[in-house]
Formats: sequence, C-alpha cells, structure tokens
Amino acid sequence: MMNHFFHVNGPVFTFLSKFCDVLIISILWTLFCLPVVTVGPACAALYHTVHKSLLKSDGYILPTFWKSFCSSLKQGILLTLLCLFISVFCVLSYFFITAEGQSQIFVILYFALLILAAFLLLVLLMYSFPILSRFYMRFSVIFKTSVALAITRIGFTLLLAVIFLLCAVTMFVAPFTLFFLPACYAMAAERLIEPGFQKVLKASALAEHPSKSPAPGNSSEDPSGQKS
Repeated sequence: MMNHFFHVNGPVFTFLSKFCDVLIISILWTLFCLPVVTVGPACAALYHTVHKSLLKSDGYILPTFWKSFCSSLKQGILLTLLCLFISVFCVLSYFFITAEGQSQIFVILYFALLILAAFLLLVLLMYSFPILSRFYMRFSVIFKTSVALAITRIGFTLLLAVIFLLCAVTMFVAPFTLFFLPACYAMAAERLIEPGFQKVLKASALAEHPSKSPAPGNSSEDPSGQKS
C-alpha cells in the first residue's frame, strides 16, 4: 500500500508533477506579461495551456503555451490596448468625480460611466482572453460573446469576479504568489467558463445545421472555429 502511494504513478508523484506544471505555467505567464502590451496573448496562452496541457494532459506545456501565444498575438494586443484605454478612462473618471467644485449632474453621470466601464473592463479581463485562446473569432465577436456570456451566466460571472479580484489583490500584495497563483486562477476559471463555451459551440452548430443536433464533445469541425 505504501509502495503504491509513493509509486511514480501514485498520488504523491502525480501531485508533485502537477504542482511543477503549475509553477512553470505561472512563470511563463509572468515573463510574457513583462512587455505589458503582451498581457492579452499571455493570458490567452495561460488559459489554453491550463485547459489543454494541465487539466486534459494533452500536449507539452512549453509548445502549447508558445503556439497559443503566437496565434493570439495580434488580437491579444488589441484587446490589451482596449483594456488599458478603459482602465485610463476609469482612473480619469474617478479623479473627476472626487475633484472639488464639480456639478452634481456631471458627478452622477461620470459615476454611472465609471461603473459601466469598470464592469466592462472586468468582463473583458475574465472572458475575452479565454475566448481568444479557444476560438477563431473576429475582434467584434469576441467582445460581444464576452458580454453575452457574462450576462447570461451572471451567477458564474459574479463568482468568477470574486476569484479574479482576490487573486489580483493577492498577487499585488504578495508578488511571490506570481509563481503559482496565475495557473491556479486559470484552473478555477476553466471550470466556470467551459460550460458556457459548450453552449456557444452547440448554439453555433445548431445555427449552421438546424436539422442536426451536435454530438456531445464533438467540436473538431465546429463552425465556431474552435482552436485545437
């Protein structure tokens, strides 16, 4: 019994192997985020590598991460710039609201815009990069799909937002958690987001072939353009 416990395929070695994978993926994400504008492609690669290599044990970590990063580079940079623009708008709106001598009407207006922009930013950060990592979609479709998933799965969105904010604050306060927390967050996000992706796949298949019901799990030829 003890020999099986410490066997190369036993729970101890399996846990240590997965933990090492978590460290490698998290470090890769941190390094590829350093140029700032590549945060988007790095997040897409993080999610895809966790989904495919870590959780499904399909493919090696480094090739999977690099392939996903390269395929997501252009749109990922555009999404990063969009998120940076919204972030700047949120900061400027906050300073405008807290400035002295502002008209009450404009304060209310900017506060409403701030809430809307912050919600949109959070939605994009949580959904757009996983979508980018898993599907071939136009930039506008990624944007609309992110908002649609966030609204139609509001309970999961709120839970994901709590996890996201907790991880973001933890990594900011304790930078050493960058060595493992990014991959841990991606694993939690994968469990919450993937059921929504399956609904997108089924809806796309039905729209393309209304007379045919897609077989569960069969997405190799899905019209939504799922990445391998």
